[in-house]
Amino acid sequence: MEQQEEPDDPASVGADDQPVPPQHDAVAVDGNLRDNSYELFEVAEEVVETLPPEPADSLQDDSVIHVAVEPARAIQQDVSSPVIVINNINNVPEVQATIEISTEQVNGQQDDDDPVTIPLEESRPLADLMLQWADQYVELSDGSPNNSEQQITPRRKKRKRTTSEKKVIDSPIQSKEEDDEGLLCPICFDAWTLTGDHRVVSLKCGHLFGMSCIKRWMQNNPAATRGCATCKARATMRDIRFIYARAIKALDNTREEELLEDLNREKLKVIDLNTKLSVANMKLLEQSEKIDTLERKLQTYGQGAELGRSQYEQGAGDHRHSYKLSLERNIEITREPGCRALAYSAKHQLLLVSQKSTQPLFPGFSIRMLQVPGFVASAGAASMLVSSRSVRDIAIDASDDLFACAAMERMVKVFSIQNRSVQCTITPSQDPLWSCAFDKERSKFLYLGSQRGSVYVYDIRQPDQLLEEFRVGHAHNDFTGVVKICPVEPTSTIPCGGFLVCKLKSIWFYEYTPTQQMESHALNLTGAFSAMSYNPDSGLILISIRPTADKPTTLVLATLDKLNGVFVLNTQHTFEGSRVQTIMYRCAQVYLNEADTLVVSYLEDSKKLATWCTNRGRLRMQQLPMSESILDICPIRANPGQTYLAALSECRCRIYRLNTE
Repeated sequence: MEQQEEPDDPASVGADDQPVPPQHDAVAVDGNLRDNSYELFEVAEEVVETLPPEPADSLQDDSVIHVAVEPARAIQQDVSSPVIVINNINNVPEVQATIEISTEQVNGQQDDDDPVTIPLEESRPLADLMLQWADQYVELSDGSPNNSEQQITPRRKKRKRTTSEKKVIDSPIQSKEEDDEGLLCPICFDAWTLTGDHRVVSLKCGHLFGMSCIKRWMQNNPAATRGCATCKARATMRDIRFIYARAIKALDNTREEELLEDLNREKLKVIDLNTKLSVANMKLLEQSEKIDTLERKLQTYGQGAELGRSQYEQGAGDHRHSYKLSLERNIEITREPGCRALAYSAKHQLLLVSQKSTQPLFPGFSIRMLQVPGFVASAGAASMLVSSRSVRDIAIDASDDLFACAAMERMVKVFSIQNRSVQCTITPSQDPLWSCAFDKERSKFLYLGSQRGSVYVYDIRQPDQLLEEFRVGHAHNDFTGVVKICPVEPTSTIPCGGFLVCKLKSIWFYEYTPTQQMESHALNLTGAFSAMSYNPDSGLILISIRPTADKPTTLVLATLDKLNGVFVLNTQHTFEGSRVQTIMYRCAQVYLNEADTLVVSYLEDSKKLATWCTNRGRLRMQQLPMSESILDICPIRANPGQTYLAALSECRCRIYRLNTE
């Protein structure tokens, strides 16, 4: 169907009688063509929006309607309406189809926009709409070879028309793939099994594979470059571990862990604030007592009570005793350096000294026993081999019949003092052990302190069973070694007892509850600690703080008090020691009476053994020259009432007698 009008201007017809549009009408024709084309676009979109949807499975890729607006032919035929060609309209089925509409400008200028593709749910109503427009400005072509000459212009780029977005619904297939993500081997993407060659296994990095797949993966790679197929972490065939689970799905609890960390930090802040409050209240109480004492003194002096004043001074002077140390013996323990620790058994009156073994057939370190008060080798074996490494600590139980040695190895042995034999061997962890102690109230409980800051509790009657592990200070990021463990007997303040733990950076107290549970308390003392001792007779705790650039070694003598449910260290006396400390040496306290306690420590800077007394304040009472560094000091109370002091160096042990003046 074609309709053509005669040209109004004869001059516009060429010699070959072909119609040629006038040059001055080109712009007008072009505008008319564009207006009609845009109208066609709008009508087509309205039809598409009103049509009902069809099933997706009825789509045919070959069903396409080509609608081309050809202004060139309209200009050639001198018509004001655009010529539109619809191809293959007779082959469009009653299903969804695609219509492509292209426009062409005059003078061969192409549009830079992309082609437009408009999906239609129905094609037949659109074809009917096109036929209604055919009488005005539509020319139909069935695309046959006979009519191919009517399509005189090539197809050009089409103007893009965007359609409304369709809501994407997650398909069951996609959801199923996400559910199966934790059940598939990342190498072959096949489901692993509970048994067989493709059973689920993991590497030390934590990634999961089928066993046959990961073995083949490692075998196909050189031994030097074998690793995880996911993260490339170094791995070997021995790192393959079986996983006993039917399905593995991990819940994302990152937020929960973050909240728990925040909660723990807040709890630590509360504990710290309570401790500071208790210390402040304790200092306030001390100041109040001092004020009351000064007021009473002032009142006494104001009344002119000379007799009362003289009696007060006489009573105060009666307690100011003077204590001196005198060298009793200087014993050579061994010629090779290796001595490190001391311990005293009051029941058997034996001084236990750690030394390097003197037997070539049994290298290592042993315990030598000296009989008190003669300080000679005891009857029986002169020494006992206890470890292959240096002994750091010796602990004697409440019955004075057993002792344990903590050396720089992963196990500890318990020996019988009387039989000179091994009673049991305990291996708590892979970390070397630094310290050990027997509980005084629970005589069979043995505490072991490790290099990584953990305390292990064992019953020596069941050496293979760990009762409990305390990761001391780990919540405060303190992973330093345990220097000393001191059991605390039950008192009015601590009805069930407990034990003190001294680490390199912090001090803790673990209290037994009536239900035999443990409660940990961080004590209010900071610094780099090197030693600690506890005297049950006086209840005093002696703590050695290592020197800093501006402060010397500080010896703190304190008591363990409980204020408002918080345990604190109540400092009674402080003494200044050496300004240099290059080795870990121990200090000691000697209980003399209710008023006096003697403190002894080695001064590394001056190479002297210094003593202090609580009745003299910070004044040093005595300084004894030493030719060797003193590593450990142990008080010895003999039966006749005589008190001795043993000072151990790497090769020798000096015995001092304590005299009262």
